Order: sequence, then C-alpha cells, then structure tokens
Amino acid sequence: LSLNISEFLFISIFYSLKGEIKAKFLEQLSIESHHYLRVKNSVRRSKKISAEKLVKHWNWHQAIFDTLEKNIANLKTISPNEIAELMLNSILSMCGQGQDLVPYYSFELEISDPIFETIHKKFVNKFVDNIDQELFDEYIRYFFEADISRCFTLREWWLRCSSVARVNPEFRIPFTDFSVESRRELGSFLISVMLEACKFPWPNSGLFSCGKMLFAFKLRNVAVEEESLVFDNDRITLTKMIKIEPRLMDIFAEHEFEWLLFPNNLIPMKVPPRPWIEHGYGGPSYTKSTDIIRDMPEYSKVMLNNEMKTRLSSKGQARPVFDALNNLGSTPWKINCRILDVLHKVFDLTFDAKNEGLLRKLSIPLKASAIEVPDYRKIFGLVKVDEIPREEWRKFFGNRCELLKKKNETNSLWFWLKYRLIMAEHYRNEFIFFPHNMDFRGRVYPISPYLSHMGDDLNRSLLLFAEGRALGSRGLSWLKVHCINLCGQKKRSSIEERMDFAEKMLPNMLDSANKPMNGSGWWMESDEPWQTLATCMEIQEAINYHPELYISHLPVHQDGSCNGLQHYAALGRDKQGGSEVNLVPNNVPSDVYTSVAQRIEQKRIEDENSNDTEVKELALALRRALPGPLHRKVIKQTVMTTVYGVTVYGAQVQIKRQLKLFDIPLADVCLFIVFVFCHRFAKYLAQKTFKSLHDAFISSMKLKDWFRQCASEISKLMQPVEWITPLGLPVVQPYLEIGNKNGKLCLLPIKHKQVNAFPPNFIHSLDSTHMMLTSLHCHKLGVTFTAVHDCYWTHAASVELMNSICREQFILLHKQALVTQCAEFFRKKYISQRLRDIMDETDVNYLEEVFTPNIVTGDLDIETIRDSIYFFS
Repeated sequence: LSLNISEFLFISIFYSLKGEIKAKFLEQLSIESHHYLRVKNSVRRSKKISAEKLVKHWNWHQAIFDTLEKNIANLKTISPNEIAELMLNSILSMCGQGQDLVPYYSFELEISDPIFETIHKKFVNKFVDNIDQELFDEYIRYFFEADISRCFTLREWWLRCSSVARVNPEFRIPFTDFSVESRRELGSFLISVMLEACKFPWPNSGLFSCGKMLFAFKLRNVAVEEESLVFDNDRITLTKMIKIEPRLMDIFAEHEFEWLLFPNNLIPMKVPPRPWIEHGYGGPSYTKSTDIIRDMPEYSKVMLNNEMKTRLSSKGQARPVFDALNNLGSTPWKINCRILDVLHKVFDLTFDAKNEGLLRKLSIPLKASAIEVPDYRKIFGLVKVDEIPREEWRKFFGNRCELLKKKNETNSLWFWLKYRLIMAEHYRNEFIFFPHNMDFRGRVYPISPYLSHMGDDLNRSLLLFAEGRALGSRGLSWLKVHCINLCGQKKRSSIEERMDFAEKMLPNMLDSANKPMNGSGWWMESDEPWQTLATCMEIQEAINYHPELYISHLPVHQDGSCNGLQHYAALGRDKQGGSEVNLVPNNVPSDVYTSVAQRIEQKRIEDENSNDTEVKELALALRRALPGPLHRKVIKQTVMTTVYGVTVYGAQVQIKRQLKLFDIPLADVCLFIVFVFCHRFAKYLAQKTFKSLHDAFISSMKLKDWFRQCASEISKLMQPVEWITPLGLPVVQPYLEIGNKNGKLCLLPIKHKQVNAFPPNFIHSLDSTHMMLTSLHCHKLGVTFTAVHDCYWTHAASVELMNSICREQFILLHKQALVTQCAEFFRKKYISQRLRDIMDETDVNYLEEVFTPNIVTGDLDIETIRDSIYFFS
C-alpha cells in the first residue's frame, strides 16, 4: 500500500498555527485548574434577571458556608468558604441540566470530586506548570515536523520528550488517587448540607421576599424501568434520586441561566491530548493521571484498570492498543458552521407545537412547555370523577398519562439538544480534539459525551475534520455515494446504481444546500437528514470551486455489514454466512436480514403443510395475521443482537414489539402457551430466526455454543472469564458480586452474566482489534482515520486506500488461529498445576476436553474479502 501525498494536496493546520497552539496550552492548563468550564448560554431567550443572580440573592453560598461551619471544624487543607464555592458550582451545574430528578449516586461523586481536586491542586501547583510548558513545547513538534511523526509514535515521542525534560512520563503525582468509598462518603455529607442549606422564597410572595422559604431539594426513591436486550426482560427498580422542587424548576425555566457549567474532564480539548503510555498510564489531562478503562458503576468493587494492569506481563504488552487510542484522540476537528447556523434556526422552531411535524422529520424535540397536557378542571370543571362516564374518563386519563410521559421524555431530549448547540457555538472557529478511552473489552469511545462523532446524526453533522484534503479525481464521486448512503434509499443497490441515482438527485442536493429551510426539503426525507445536509453543502462547495482541487473536510463513512456476524463467519469460515454479510465478492450488497427473513418464510410454508396439527394451525394463524412474506424489519433487531448474546426470550420480546407496529390485533398476538408474557407468534418467529441463523452460520453458532460452555465451566471454578486480545490487551469480565467462599468474603462470578456475555464480549474485542489495526496502519500512511465502532471515517480522497487497509487487516487478523489461541489461554489459565493437584484426574480431563474446541470449520476463503466491495461500504 502506498500513499500519493501529492494527489491529496495534504493541508496541515498545525504548521501555520504553531504559536497559537502553544498559547492554547496555557488556556488548557487554566481549564484543568478548575473543575468546571463556564460556557455562555448562547440560546438564552429570557430578558429577566438570570438564575445565577437569583441564587446569589437567595444567599445559597452563605447558607452552605454556615451549615458547613456548624458541622465541621478545624479544616487545614481547604477552608469552608472554598468548599461552599465548589459546592455551589456543582449545584448550579445540576440545576442547569433542566432535569427535576438527578441520580443520587452520580451526584455524590460530582459534588465531592471538585473538593478532592482542589486539595490535589494545592499539593502540586508549586512545580507542575513550568515543567508542563517545557515538555509541551517539545511534544508538539510531533505535529509540525513530518520527520518526527514518521519515525515515532505519539507515545514514543512523549517518552522521549519526558526524558529530555527529566519528567516522569506517567505524571503519577502522589496524593491523586482517592477511593470511590472516600468520594462517596464526602459526597453524601455534602448532599446533606445542600438539602439543609439551599432554600428559595415562596413564589407567591415574590422572588426577592424574605418571608416563607421552601427547601430547594429533597430525596426520593423513584421507580425506573430497565430494559435489557441480553439478559432479562424489562424490570422495575427503585433508584435514589435528588428531587428539585418543581416550583424552583419553573423559576429557572423562566429566568434561565446565563452560563452553563460543564465538567472539564468531559469536554473537548483545544490542544492534542497527552498520550497514553505503557501499562495504560498517562491520559488526556496535563496536570493529573486518568484511568484508561471506563468504570462500570454497577460493578464498582471490580477495579477494572488495576485488573488490566496487573495482567500485563511486560512493559511492551498492549502498546498497539495505547497507540491506536492516541491516534484517534490526536485527530483535530472543527465545527461545521453552516450546519450550526441552520440548527439555530431549527432550534427556534422548537418553542411552537405547530412545528412538530417538521421537527419530527429532523429528530428534533419540541420544548416541553410547547406540549399541552389536558387539564381536568378545564375539561370537566367541578364534576367529580365518579360522575364522569367510564369510557370518557378512561380516554382522558390515558391521553393525559401519554402526554405527561411524552413531555418528560421530550424535556430530557430538548435539554440535551440545547447542550450540544451551546457547546458547538462555544467551539465555533476553534480546532478541537476528542481524547478517547475504552471499556474493559477494548472498545473505544470519545470521553466527551456532549459533542463528539460518537453521537447521533445531528452530532456527527456538526463536526468536520480540521485537516482538509483535495478531493482529487475520485473524491467528488465518493461524496455523492456517501450522500446516497445516508439517505438509505439504495442500501441494497450496487455502487454504480448509487452513483447513477446520485446524478439524478444532484439538483435536489444543490437545492438542499442552497435553501435548506425554504427549498424542496429533499434532505429532510433522509434516514440521516443532518449528515445528508452537510454532505449536500460539501458537494455544492466542491462543484462551485473545482471538484479535483477543492479542499474537503467532510468525513466519509464506510460501514461494516452486521460486523459481529462478519467476525463469527470469519472465525467459523462459514461460506454461506460469510456471503450474507459480504465477506464474499458480490455484484450487489448482500443483506443478512433479508436472507434470514426469506429462510423463515420458507419454514413457514413448510409448517403450513405440516402433518403436525398444532404446528400447522399456528403457522396458518400467523399467515392470516401476516398474509405476505415476512418483512425483514420484524427480525432485524433479533439478528443484529444475536452477536450480543440475546436469549430466546429476549428475541420474543423484540419480535413482539415489531409485530405490534404491523397492526396485528392483540387478540391474535397474545395467545399464551407456557408463560404469561410469551406470545405465540413472537415465540414461533424467534425460534425460526435462531434456526435460520444456524442454517447459514453453522460453524459460527457452534463456536458460540463452545464459548458459552467454556464460560460456564470457568464460572464453576469461581473465577471470571478472561482472555487476551490479539493486540495484547488483557480482558477480565467484571460481572462479580460479593459472596462467601470457604468462610471468607470475596468477589464471586455471577454465572449467568459471565456465560451470556462472553460470546458477544469476545466478538467485540475482535471488532475493536480490527478497528485499531486499521487506525495504526492508516496513521502510518498519513491517512486521517476515526471510527464509530464498525463505521470507519476518512476524507473522500482516501476512502479507497482506507478500504484497502481495512480489508487487509481483517484478513491478517483472522489468519491467526484466534480460537486455538483462546483455548490455549484457557487451559493455561484455568487448569493450573495447583488445580491439578487438588482436583480428580477425571475432572481435569473433562476441563481439558471442554477447553479444546472440536468444531469443523467451513470452506470460506478468507482471502476473498480483499475483493469484496461491500465488506465495508
């Protein structure tokens, strides 16, 4: 593989901005010295006094200070006044979110972390800044000098710069790691102070009254419905919440905050992040250490980062993983200002319910206040409930409940939209970076939840690569194909057909770009309207300038075809399954969901002619309810989540939801067999879906069964399932709970979760490995690359090169004996000499047999992926 740099006319933003980036570093240090970043509320409409000034008038700071002094004394490291100031920032940040319920256990950490950070800052602020500046000045040479980036990875260059500056590259300054227990204990105390201290005037007596005062916050246990696609059915749990007084919420909605506070560790950076180095140390911040693996609050007793680090057998193990994270985090971005301007106009429409139809097309929520909930008094007056006709009351009550639910859901979505709009406006005309970390399986994520390419359609449309590349001879064609891919109208058409369709739609694309709000609105009918509009604008600018010379910044996507099943098919060398997920060259893209639906349809026809009366009656009843061929939508989610370990019951729930969308009468759907919630049609189709998948992915599904069997035996040994990814990352499944073993309290595996989760987690680790390999090789060749799991992004000009790298790395990955390596690891890890000494020989032999896969693979030639156009497309 080679890269013709001259064709791309590569434009480096860094070279011309060297001095500016150095100045931005001082700004970054300033941001890191405070827990929150204050961002101007650029969409504030209220002309009244701001919410901050009201809080200041209510004297919350002094009240918190007085309550602290009453409860604690003799603080030496930090004063009550400092604590009160930090607490007030956390409280204002919470109130600015627009939600009346805030999870208690999350806020425990949010309110205590600034205190601990301030204590840490006092400890190190005497010597950190000078060392940082010297080190950073040397480090950023990597981005200006091509000779350095060709010879070193970011990690290697950071280590070299640290050595020159005589600084510990890990930045593991003492007194920075506070236990979760300590943070929660302090947080619980601070919340009690908040509950006691924060009050506001009775609204009827005026906002500046000194009369009757109401408590601003209370504690509530709230019933929360949880949905799982893998383990269990929906269930209700009680969650401890902080309840913000509704009348206070109304005041804040009317007066609005002038500034919003965002935690500085969850926002984009204006300079390249500090790289991850050996053993996963380092991380984005320049003043403190950060964990590379994301915490799982539900398994807080499992120290995921420590578990990973203790299993690294050498300094060099897993280096490619850290290098890939560094490459992704050092990709510079900028805001798409044209899209941002359109979004401002659309945001203004959210205040009027008449615009709901248009907004729904664009996945933009109404403001909750625009949704009118039926009022009992207005409809029924003084009539008592028992005097209202039952059917009329039922209709009113059902409609009211539905609209209340819609209003609450819409409120959350609207505020989330508002945050992104404000954040994008804050970074307008800035270059930004998204530091990445990963979960325990090695799947990578941008750390910022507010604005990143990992978000939805709107989020993605707001972002452009900061570095541009000339489109060259084929770039415009790829932009057009990308636009049609986003529309979703030609998913099962060939590239040539998509190109022809793009040419026909070109007038609509240009109309959308020129008149997004008052044109034909073609872009609004797309599956991904905002990204479609961004692409239309890029195409328009390229045509107006010069297609080959135009410097394009728009990311172009290439998606894997049901990527989990692609890995399964490659592991089992299943030719039929591989063909259905585009591992085999085809003239048009294969669609596994359509293939499975067709096989289910064939099984339905067979059952309609079955000699088994019960089977025949059920098949005929389903035919009456669904007369035509089975639509792929009915089973799409089930096929997709098979790789995630969905159970038969979970599949029934998924299919039942889809059946309801097809207006099948509930009387037909809800015929019970064994369990109350197992509906006959859903159960039948779920079973046929699994059988149809097994027909195409014969070896793959046997592998999945072997994974489950191994996990089951490992759990019986009272140990979690572990493995090592092809890039050397140790993985430990964290599904553990405190239990008693031989009279001692210890962490024991939760068997059903260890078993159910292992197959999908193992596949996810391979999926992540493939992405990292692609990232590393793209970086070597100067190709801009980022990814959203199995969706790979690059410039239009480098799509073909990225596609070539992507296929080559998948082939090389699956040429390794991945299953054999996993089995060898299991035998070495779980059948230790100590276990052999205490276990019967029969049991040892049984374990060795279980940990030795005996699966005949298919005849898929993995090399054919190289020529498969639709493997990623």
